[in-house]
Amino acid sequence: MNTSSLINQVNESLATLGAGPFMTDSSNDTETGAVVTGRLDGRALRIEFVEEGSGDGPGKGHRVDVVDDASGEKLGTGRGDSTFADAISSHNWGGTIEALKQLG
Repeated sequence: MNTSSLINQVNESLATLGAGPFMTDSSNDTETGAVVTGRLDGRALRIEFVEEGSGDGPGKGHRVDVVDDASGEKLGTGRGDSTFADAISSHNWGGTIEALKQLG
């Protein structure tokens, strides 16, 4: 999966909040999407792009999770029906930034 454009969209969302950018270290495809590891404000994070369900049924969707690498704590989730771009747009990036600050 080409995650470059998705990470660009993440960084655009972060920039509107005066945060970021997420600096990518690596990207690995998974059975259900991709995992991108990197750093945001000096903290190691991973952004997980997950396709849920199969076919065109009502269970089909896309999810973007931001996870703290050290603790495994999920800092935020965005969901989209059609695309990962939808999931990025629906993500509460302000909440993710606040959760990141709470970790110290």
